[in-house]
Amino acid sequence: MEALGNHPQIPALLAFFTQDERLYIVQEFIQGVTLERELLEQGTFDETKIRQLLYDVLTILKFVHKEKVLHRDIKPPNIIIREKDKKPVLIDFGVAKILQDESFIEQATALGTFYYAAPEQFRGAVFPASDLYSLGVTCVYLMTGKSQIQEMYDAQNLSWIWHQFVPKNIVFSDGLKQILDKLLEFQPRQRYQSATEVLQALESLSSPVLETEIIDPLAIKANITNLTIPASVNPEINSLNNQINLNSVTNNNTSSTSRLGVYYIKLELLLEAQKCKEADLETWKILCMSLGKPTGAPIASGEVNLIPCEVLLKIDNIWTIASSNRFGFSIQSKIFESVAKDYVAFCDRVKWQSYNSASYHESLNFSKNAVMGHLPSRIWAEGDKFWRHLTVINSKFSQCNLQSKTISKI
Repeated sequence: MEALGNHPQIPALLAFFTQDERLYIVQEFIQGVTLERELLEQGTFDETKIRQLLYDVLTILKFVHKEKVLHRDIKPPNIIIREKDKKPVLIDFGVAKILQDESFIEQATALGTFYYAAPEQFRGAVFPASDLYSLGVTCVYLMTGKSQIQEMYDAQNLSWIWHQFVPKNIVFSDGLKQILDKLLEFQPRQRYQSATEVLQALESLSSPVLETEIIDPLAIKANITNLTIPASVNPEINSLNNQINLNSVTNNNTSSTSRLGVYYIKLELLLEAQKCKEADLETWKILCMSLGKPTGAPIASGEVNLIPCEVLLKIDNIWTIASSNRFGFSIQSKIFESVAKDYVAFCDRVKWQSYNSASYHESLNFSKNAVMGHLPSRIWAEGDKFWRHLTVINSKFSQCNLQSKTISKI
């Protein structure tokens, strides 16, 4: 339990004790509403909300299963939408079990909530796919709003018939339906075998809604800035932009940036497959999207302050976790501070060319053995005065980190 609390979307274990031969645990309090309450207050979930929920919870389960733990009781009351950032938090590991080997638990106590729990749980066996089944049931409940979920289960054919209970005014893609149907297969072997497999299936879906909804006031502001006062024409304005405090704009952009989830999935999968060069380019793509810029467009130092903290911190979190704290903006920031913000010394430490070169990106070491702080690269930076970008992004990252810690204390 203590190790699980290291994940930002699992309550931290604060203490535990025994009394009257019973074990008690004290966990972090999560301010928010359960998925069950959210359904009652806001109505059934559409495809965008379901896909975002799947992404978030699957990311948690990927971590949980990696720690060889199975939750065994995933259901709407056990997922809280945290008030401060609207992220789902997985709670109540009271019936969780440790995996005895890489695949399943045998002779486990038959626990779980009926209809949410996978059939094999009531036969004393549980697999990672059992948690995925429960997540699938949770999703179809949120999509249909059918409180008597047993009515959506065909006991004679051992299958879910949830499709016919979806509200007529809501349309779900065939791709999402296929993913949910596979999560809900009766036989464990016919389901996805890991959270990663489901994430890959989600990533392969087209995402027109996610892409179009990224257009927002922040993106418009960035585009207008680029159009009317380009840095090449007015360098004084570009310098001034570095000093503008855009926190109020950034903070109001949380809802739109949270929809970048499908692209975060791709970044995670690329790093997991050790395709660091592709991951570096995907990082550039996400930064561009967060600013409303075309993919592959260079980012001026004055635009760095426009990057939402949520995006910057999420990208960094993905890189640091995938590299075991070897790569990421936070690692680069620490190195930059350690050399007294000397750009040449920094480049020497991370093995970057300190000068402008057309072959810069090809000269990088895109392997897990590259020196600490080597990645992600500066390929996204506009111009040749790269020390400006490093100075600004270091300042921006420190500011975002401070904001994140302040919010966590509230």
